[in-house]
Amino acid sequence: MNKLPVLIPNEEYKDRVRRLQQAMAAEDLDAVLCYANSSVYQNVRYLCNYWPMFETGGILVPRKGDPKILIGGEAPGAVRTAFGPENVRVSSDFGHAHAKFKWVGVQYYTMQELFDEATDGQGMKRLGISDYAITPHSMYEHLKEALAPGGEIVRVERMLLDLRMNKSENEIRLIREGCRINELVFEDILGTITPEMTEMEVAGMINSSIYKHGGEGPNFPTYVFSGENSRNAMGRNTYDRLGEGRMIYVNYGAQYGGYASAFARPFIFGKMTDEMKRDIDFLSEVHKTIMFDVAKAGVLSGEVYDRFAKMFTDRGYGMPPASASHGIGVFEGEPPTFRHDMDYELKSGMTISGDHYFRGPDYGFRLEDVYLIGQDSNEVFTRSHWDEYIEL
Repeated sequence: MNKLPVLIPNEEYKDRVRRLQQAMAAEDLDAVLCYANSSVYQNVRYLCNYWPMFETGGILVPRKGDPKILIGGEAPGAVRTAFGPENVRVSSDFGHAHAKFKWVGVQYYTMQELFDEATDGQGMKRLGISDYAITPHSMYEHLKEALAPGGEIVRVERMLLDLRMNKSENEIRLIREGCRINELVFEDILGTITPEMTEMEVAGMINSSIYKHGGEGPNFPTYVFSGENSRNAMGRNTYDRLGEGRMIYVNYGAQYGGYASAFARPFIFGKMTDEMKRDIDFLSEVHKTIMFDVAKAGVLSGEVYDRFAKMFTDRGYGMPPASASHGIGVFEGEPPTFRHDMDYELKSGMTISGDHYFRGPDYGFRLEDVYLIGQDSNEVFTRSHWDEYIEL
């Protein structure tokens, strides 16, 4: 039987809100609104551990006091956060039904009422929005209507990112455990898969193994790509069979305790060609160089990408088809972002996914391991099946 995860304690969520409120005060904001749906939820889950299912949700953080968890009306008693049921509010701007539909027996709050509560009736003069790109237009209009005369809406995405990028010991512990599960899952599939299986079938096996070993499930769609499909850095799995002599790679991540992880390896049924081995050797060298020697505390993420790109071009492969790592936390693929001219400074305690992809004329593959930026040296959480060609 798997042990139950030791989750983020309630006090840590409350501390996150307090730190956000300090940043809000420096920018003279009356409140910050974070919006979430079932697939893009990171700021809301980070602040209160609420992850909407079907419905949409949010959190309204006032300058002082407890935040209000904003939900739809289908299951008001199912929302459990560090701030208790007394701070849950149902609003017709959230949920999955039309705004004019209201569930029977549920108290609804208008945006004006929520703003009055957040400001002790003083009126919302400066509202920060952290999820502008996914905030629905209809909600945005309601936000504007509920502002005090002369009030304004300010985009504050970076404010939340600055909080989330710097991990606590509890966060690191949960990410590390998700990575441990990833290695167990890979051993499971290596001992089970056959060339006759389809990409869909193997993806199902991976997801089942994640649950078996104690994960919450996959934190992003599981990739199983074979042959020409392996030239996709992302996409949907197909009913194509894995086959003999074709490059295959799997890419998945166990979610554990609300935190993401990631893992990817290439393999083949049969023997790899010399060209395949040469390309894998190259990407393996790049992969390890970035994680151990380049992505260091004090370095800017854009500088890491420039070094990454130079390794590709110096070896005659041209510009790389993807970036040179990305942050990982409550979400797989969060800042710091490693692309040209990005100015995120790497700091000790950041968790990074070394997500490195290679694409050739006939196949592609990915190597992915999560690592922790250290003060003096980095810790890579997974290293299984390094320095070998996986031939089944």
